[in-house]
Amino acid sequence: MLGLNAVCDGRHVVIAAEATALAGRLRALGYAVHTVELDELRKAGGGAKCCTLELRRARP
Repeated sequence: MLGLNAVCDGRHVVIAAEATALAGRLRALGYAVHTVELDELRKAGGGAKCCTLELRRARP
């Protein structure tokens, strides 16, 4: 379940540090995996995706 809140930009993946098996599989597939400690955030049901803000360019 820890992978559901991962964030990926196409090359880099930010994932909870506890998701060691998934991190290993992603590395084997060529992704640059960045693990972060999310213990306190996970207590409230959050994950890496909850810490993001998606910005899109406005169309002219």
